[in-house]
Amino acid sequence: MGGVETYVVRLATELQKQGHIVTVILLSSKHDNLLFQKLSSVATVHVVEYFPFFGASSWLNALVPASARSHAHFDVVHVVDLLTLSYMYFQRKKYSFSALSIGIYHSREIVWWRDRNIYFRKKMLELYDQNVRLTLFPNESTAEIAGTYKALDSSEVMLLPLGVSLENYRMCYPGKLSLKLISVGRLVDFKVYNRHVISILSSLRLVDDFQYFIYGDGPEREALESYSVQCGVAQFVHFMGEVKYSDLPEIFNDAFCFIGSGTTLIEASAAGVPSIVGIESIPTPHTCGFFSEIDGYSYNEASATTRRIPIVECIEKLYRMEVPQYNSLSDAHRTKAGQFNIEDTTSRFIDLTTCYPDFKIRFSRYRAILSFVCSVIKLGPKALKSRFDVV
Repeated sequence: MGGVETYVVRLATELQKQGHIVTVILLSSKHDNLLFQKLSSVATVHVVEYFPFFGASSWLNALVPASARSHAHFDVVHVVDLLTLSYMYFQRKKYSFSALSIGIYHSREIVWWRDRNIYFRKKMLELYDQNVRLTLFPNESTAEIAGTYKALDSSEVMLLPLGVSLENYRMCYPGKLSLKLISVGRLVDFKVYNRHVISILSSLRLVDDFQYFIYGDGPEREALESYSVQCGVAQFVHFMGEVKYSDLPEIFNDAFCFIGSGTTLIEASAAGVPSIVGIESIPTPHTCGFFSEIDGYSYNEASATTRRIPIVECIEKLYRMEVPQYNSLSDAHRTKAGQFNIEDTTSRFIDLTTCYPDFKIRFSRYRAILSFVCSVIKLGPKALKSRFDVV
């Protein structure tokens, strides 16, 4: 369960509620079944899959020649990354649409492989840079990163945070006495907050009976399990495995504190759980503080803030709070989450998507396929890792 996937389902659901007809094109048959069922109930879903046996089939599915999956005219097309932008470039004569917007839902998306002279990725980045003004940036820091590669006037920057459904969490309440520390998210190398919480858990347990519950799976799970043994806290670190998106309200209910990043940080806050920002790729167990203290939409990138506080200090501060003070912080988190209300962001999503892309670029489909295959052969399995992991 990834943050972008769940956001697409939320966005499609809200668009339908607001009277829009939604079509979603998936560039792979590999998906979460429950999310797919939910998406299919609110949108027409087309799956593009020519290489089901290949782990990274979405890359080839985007590049190979194919017929259009829909012949309807679209008022708005939204692409969720550079790969889907490239798909629309190659299919530009087969789809009819009036405007296009680009989602960049992780800052690494516009950084990954910029330093490598590999044709397919180089041209994808060139295509994006040429259309950077069409980006609906989820936060200020991602816009700043994009601006380092292609000059952007402040008037050209369109900010649109990933919306969450606040209604799902109105009946959730945190539990100060539970001492349950919660993290939810894919276990990948740049989400280092899991390791940092494990490293400080023995110190926290000198204060009281804290337990750490990690929801999610991924390539780092085995290393984290070993690290919890190394730190002598394995019996207090609970790896709960994959989680259904629909189970999040139950998971957040009665939690003492959440530590994490991405949209689950917003959703935990919507549930009233005091939430500590997990800064990505930071080498020390520090945070920029509670989510309710953050200005704007940037929070989990290291460049988002300069403030640094030990995570253990935040948790101990929360522990020492009297109930009224704890409840006040809980309310502040619900208020902060309100800035990401899906009902508001969906209306702005439509209003901001008004321009047609500039597709005047020479981008050879067949050279792209060849360079991708050669990269996989040359770099081995690591080339197929998520572009958000370190390769």
